[in-house]
Amino acid sequence: MKLRLSFALAVAVLCASIVPAPVRADDGTAQVLHDIVAQSVPVGTPNKPLPTPGLPTGLNYTLDVSSAVATGNVHPYAGLPGGMDAVVGYGFNKHFRAQVGYYEIQTYPTGFDSGTVPLDLQGLGPIGTTTLQSAPPDLNTKDKLFVANVSYLYDIAGKLPIVISPTYIARGGTVGGSESQTLEIDGFPQSVKPRAAEDYLLAATLPLLSTPKMFASFTAGPEWLVNMQAANLTNHAQLFELGYIEYRATKRDTFYWQPSRLISYLPEDPYPDTIFTSILGYSHRINRFLFVQLTAQEGAPTNISQLGITSVTCVGINASGTGCKQDVPSIRGLHASQIQLQFGLGQPSVVPL
Repeated sequence: MKLRLSFALAVAVLCASIVPAPVRADDGTAQVLHDIVAQSVPVGTPNKPLPTPGLPTGLNYTLDVSSAVATGNVHPYAGLPGGMDAVVGYGFNKHFRAQVGYYEIQTYPTGFDSGTVPLDLQGLGPIGTTTLQSAPPDLNTKDKLFVANVSYLYDIAGKLPIVISPTYIARGGTVGGSESQTLEIDGFPQSVKPRAAEDYLLAATLPLLSTPKMFASFTAGPEWLVNMQAANLTNHAQLFELGYIEYRATKRDTFYWQPSRLISYLPEDPYPDTIFTSILGYSHRINRFLFVQLTAQEGAPTNISQLGITSVTCVGINASGTGCKQDVPSIRGLHASQIQLQFGLGQPSVVPL
């Protein structure tokens, strides 16, 4: 029997935002890299040396469009939808800054359109195996994130600058163009919005290096759900971690690397997924208003041993006695990688995938 994922897999892995303490090693389900960036300094912003720390003041904004191509072991015809970002931030003074942003993140997961997995008959257990097969467009996942935060810079004893950023993250999205999917939850089919969740994050950012050419920081803090849904079993605060380093080769060219250990806790996840992500980027300012940015992004769960669809449950038999009325997948961790090109107005921004 062939499974046709016409309803599109409900993968979850988040990124951005951009986003772990008691994570149980083999629990959780799928996740797309999600979440927010808690960094307070826009990409390529000239910085004063550490003896005179301060957040950027005045207005900064980003409005960009993007296209991406999936890499790795994916269908040769894998395609990704386009995306856009819109961000507005304002620094009232060097100690206080507020920002709101809307981000679209595109991924094409591996392990969902090939291979053979167990086939279960609801109420009876395993009855055989099934081959995964779907049209490539059905695997396209687009996350849509709204992120709002304020940043406070505290200069401890005049020697240790630290930025505290209370953050709210609301995420939604589509899989194969649909917000809702039917998944196996606790042994039963359940309709859920697999990309929907709300989080609070209280991040602390410590600058590690600040010179006219280079900037580096480390961010960490607790993150937790606003409300629990579907398969969620616990809501303990988890530890978000993010590193950032950039090199401003010229006034127009910036190279950066952003590794992170994110948390994704979506409706189909019994427990939070811990996601290691890496974003390697190059940003070029065409002129005062325009920029182009190229990033290579990759992420995968570190506390989930299985990736992709791990089994399929057959719910009901057709009147003819052959074939299932409904095939419902059970999903675990997601691994995705892509190369993204952005073209936009204002200040380049970064959000973990």
